[in-house]
Amino acid sequence: MQSFEKLRAALLCASLAAFTAGAAAAPGDPPAGAPAAQKKEEADAGAAPDESGKKKRPERDANTCLTCHRTLTDKKLRVVAEEYEHSVHRDERIGCVACHKGNPVDPTVQAHDKTAGFVVRPTHQQISAICGGCHEDPTFVRRFNARLAVDQRKLYDLSRHGKIAGAGDENSPTCTNCHGSHAILPVDSPNALVNRRQVKDLCAKCHADKEYMKPYGLPSTQTEKWDKSVHGKAFADGHDKAPTCTGCHSPHAGTLPGTATVAALCDRCHQDERDLFLKSPHSRAFRRLGLADCVPCHGDHDVARSSWLAGMTPDSACSKCHSKDEKPRKVAEEVATILRGVEAEENSVSIDVAEARKAGLLVPDASYALDRLRTARVRLFATVHTLDVRQLTEDANQAKSVAAEAREVLTRARRDRQLERRGYFAAIGVASLLFLLLVLKSVQLARRRRRSEP
Repeated sequence: MQSFEKLRAALLCASLAAFTAGAAAAPGDPPAGAPAAQKKEEADAGAAPDESGKKKRPERDANTCLTCHRTLTDKKLRVVAEEYEHSVHRDERIGCVACHKGNPVDPTVQAHDKTAGFVVRPTHQQISAICGGCHEDPTFVRRFNARLAVDQRKLYDLSRHGKIAGAGDENSPTCTNCHGSHAILPVDSPNALVNRRQVKDLCAKCHADKEYMKPYGLPSTQTEKWDKSVHGKAFADGHDKAPTCTGCHSPHAGTLPGTATVAALCDRCHQDERDLFLKSPHSRAFRRLGLADCVPCHGDHDVARSSWLAGMTPDSACSKCHSKDEKPRKVAEEVATILRGVEAEENSVSIDVAEARKAGLLVPDASYALDRLRTARVRLFATVHTLDVRQLTEDANQAKSVAAEAREVLTRARRDRQLERRGYFAAIGVASLLFLLLVLKSVQLARRRRRSEP
């Protein structure tokens, strides 16, 4: 069967030979079909130089590999062509030979000539070099996407993934494990495995597999913890800024953040909290103990918000270190009371505003006050990093005054609505009385008219 497929492919491709010969490049043009991913020093010696005297990158005139493979009956050989046609690499300036090499100017099975460098399936260790052949060339990349970074391979080589791959571990992820091999889609495509909406599931394929992680001494609970974290919940609610795996680990330089880098990572989104933390007694103590700034309290994947952590309950962050310390215990309990009090105020006002809107009340001032209350709560949650109870109390009092203002606006709106209703019913009553008087007067006039008739 395989011999028949080869013969059929040879006959089909041979029929294209005349066309290919007729479409040969003009003198001085780059040779047709040279692999776009080839490095410049490997380019065909006959390529025409550009204005600077350097050889131009050869480009393909036609993709005979695609033409042949999509007609084959063997699904395994045909599907790669079908996937490639929907790939971001489908541009003829890239072509199949960019990765597989070979001799594309020969429209027969001789295109698979191994003396021309043809590779059926690149090895695990060859893949990053093949991808880097194009993606590290800014001149070439700029022709397709000027915003595409050209340092992905260097970052990958520095990452933990890249280091264990370079050491020969074939279970380590390389470019194709995340991006695919033939069906490579743009990162912003919703169907791409590396899309922001799917990247957590992509990472989980390895990192949630207990047996797969066992040789590396890594836990397999990261994605499960992230789902329950403040980041995971915000992401599930549709917040565009909520970080997924690549938001903290970065897509290519995926080295696990340690004590020297985690603060810088958190600082990208939480700069105010970081600045306030540096003024706190915890900052000095953490540096003395060699601890990261954020992780001891907030966690790494199971990141919790401040109001969940404060206090001396068994699952609070404070109780981990201060269960037997009287003064820190008191501060922790005061902080927890302040934070939860403001959260309760915000929740209460939020419910009141929602009910007012549902009742048809126009309360823009209350909605504005609710926005200010939420801002005050966010500011308060940042201030908690100072552990300054006096400042927290002041901020909490400001938040409560805003909540009182919102309630006053809502009370006034309800009172105005009641007055409107009373006026409405009074108006209906007066109108009804006038209507009744008119009816009675009409009846009286009708009787008089009948009496006056002869």
